[in-house]
Amino acid sequence: MDVDSNASVNPVYGDKIDGNSIRLLKFSQSQDGRLTGRLKKFALAHAPHFYSASYTWGAKAYSGTVIELKTGQLPVLQGLLPFLRMVSRHEDFHDEDWWWIDSLSINLADGQEREQQVQIMADIYKKARRAMVWLGEEVEDGSDCTGAIDFLHYLQNLQPLFSGKNAEYVRNNLRSSGMSVQWASVSNLLSRPWWTRVWTLQEMILPREVKFFCGNTSISRGKFKAAMYSIFLCSVGDRDMEVELIPRQAFDTAFNRRRVHQWHVHPKARGIALVAVLAYLGNHSATDSRDRVYSVLGIITARDRKLIGKPEYTTTVQHQYSKLVRSFYDEYQNLDILCFSHLFSRYSGPSDPGYENAVPSWAPDWRVYTEFASPVPLMASQSASEQHIGNFRPLHGQKWDAMYDAPGQRLRDKADVRFHDNLKELWCNGVILDKIESVGALGGCDPRCRSFVCARDEPLHGLVQGDISMHKRTLESADLVSILTKIARSLVLGRQDKYLRFVAPQYYTSDFLVLCNACLESEILPEDPGETAISTFATWFRGNRHLRLGTHTLEELVENIISSSNPPLFDSLPVPSIHPGSRSDRLPMYPPNTSADANSDYADNFLSRFLDTIRKKSRRLMVTNGGLVGMAPCRARPGDAVVALFACSIPLVLRKAGARDGWQVVGEAYVDGYMNGEAGQLIKRGTSNIHRFRLV
Repeated sequence: MDVDSNASVNPVYGDKIDGNSIRLLKFSQSQDGRLTGRLKKFALAHAPHFYSASYTWGAKAYSGTVIELKTGQLPVLQGLLPFLRMVSRHEDFHDEDWWWIDSLSINLADGQEREQQVQIMADIYKKARRAMVWLGEEVEDGSDCTGAIDFLHYLQNLQPLFSGKNAEYVRNNLRSSGMSVQWASVSNLLSRPWWTRVWTLQEMILPREVKFFCGNTSISRGKFKAAMYSIFLCSVGDRDMEVELIPRQAFDTAFNRRRVHQWHVHPKARGIALVAVLAYLGNHSATDSRDRVYSVLGIITARDRKLIGKPEYTTTVQHQYSKLVRSFYDEYQNLDILCFSHLFSRYSGPSDPGYENAVPSWAPDWRVYTEFASPVPLMASQSASEQHIGNFRPLHGQKWDAMYDAPGQRLRDKADVRFHDNLKELWCNGVILDKIESVGALGGCDPRCRSFVCARDEPLHGLVQGDISMHKRTLESADLVSILTKIARSLVLGRQDKYLRFVAPQYYTSDFLVLCNACLESEILPEDPGETAISTFATWFRGNRHLRLGTHTLEELVENIISSSNPPLFDSLPVPSIHPGSRSDRLPMYPPNTSADANSDYADNFLSRFLDTIRKKSRRLMVTNGGLVGMAPCRARPGDAVVALFACSIPLVLRKAGARDGWQVVGEAYVDGYMNGEAGQLIKRGTSNIHRFRLV
């Protein structure tokens, strides 16, 4: 429900409603196009059967058309009028049907009524016999969706064929040029604004039944979900999204809603966590940014509804987003929510909104637009965090056995978190692991970063090396392999799979070495899993070959390991899962390592994990002054501190700010060797001290 209240009091709303009642509407259209109706108050618990409408408000302009009531007139929004006219003449509906339509049933000029109705919005949609989603006319505003619904009906029947002997024939037929018109129509349908409005998510998820209308044609929610899965099966083939039949952004938005609905209705699901769904809504829009939180009250867990409290529209967006962090900590005794300022920050978008409009750096600014909605956008979204953060991995992937816990339980008990009364400052104990000396390059790898800060780099996302202060001793053979292993683990964030469920296998180090060697020999890299991954790795290696790791560059490190003999260092590594390439005369040939099958799906391999880290998560390889290796946010710079806050599972990159020893949150970091409580040993040995951080 978006908001565009009328300044004057409309007499049709004379019968006041509260948090236990609603207004329902009957309407009809005369032959000359006039709309007439009846608006009546009901107790929600005893309301008659009614339909609810889900639609896009558009420019929030009124059409000039009104619904004539005995008590006055109801102005109709431009975006709603075509839907009302369709309903009036459609054979599935009747003049005696009751409807709940937000812009007509709620007096939006009454702030108290608005807040009360928002609070029971979930109950309204659950109570409705069916929600009718209006996606617009088949042809409007340069968007031609002719035949889209009919094609979706066709697709929803094909799912069994993708697992049969004719699967390849079905794929090839659907991918043929003769189907281009149908795919264009569906693409236009999934690009309609309805899919990216925050309120429409729960309007699709909560009702018992949902039907999507485009013009006079319709499809049920169940059949739509089946059609989306058929599109997925047709697109993937043997690789992740091998063929883009629909623009990826449009596909992901609709497909992710299918996943959210699965999580909502599955009997074994634990519910949807607030932070996970707020991150998912990063590419959605809202007229009032406070509705980013209130619009999902109906689909999140009871604990998260409790921490939000009652909807209210009197305090600022900035205050509410900061308050959300405090409420989150009060409920979970955890600050993992801070990690989301990595994506939702004043500095993460293409332009600076300015200081006056900014939230504190430690509070995620959920207003920031993110182009892609990833099921697992951050390390804090790890599958182990499902109780307080959550993610949208497939339901069949609920098993996990790996967890990031940088401070460990002993240090968590010493966090001593405090918030200033004005909610502009936060204090928490932690330890500085080290300061960043160098950050690697991402140039040419097409990362998803859209930060105006990074856009000022020359070159864009280029290699940045500080003064080389790392120890200068000559590295022994064991050191070379150890550093290579740290780099390989860092590039996959220490995990085997994109849902961060399982520890990365040791052979990922061997795979990394094979790929680096192929780059040095200018070979054609191994074919698995596709040209995009191969070319991206080669580009990344070229950009980072001169990154210094102690006395060696990355290139020298690889050369020394490959060329070593007596005994060959490569033989000390696990068997790789990929072949080094037929022309390589420096690496032995082994049968591929197939031990990946136990806990992973077909897409889990070093290259796919590398792509997820470098491209989708926009992480840069980092080296610290003391020789730690890891991955940093793309906005990190030499001199930034890498910190383990005692209330946060993931290390953070912090930057000094102001004269009063304040710190800004830059984003989350992977620090190899310090992701599972090892920070406690630094304090125990006396090599590091507990630091009181004031985040601003």
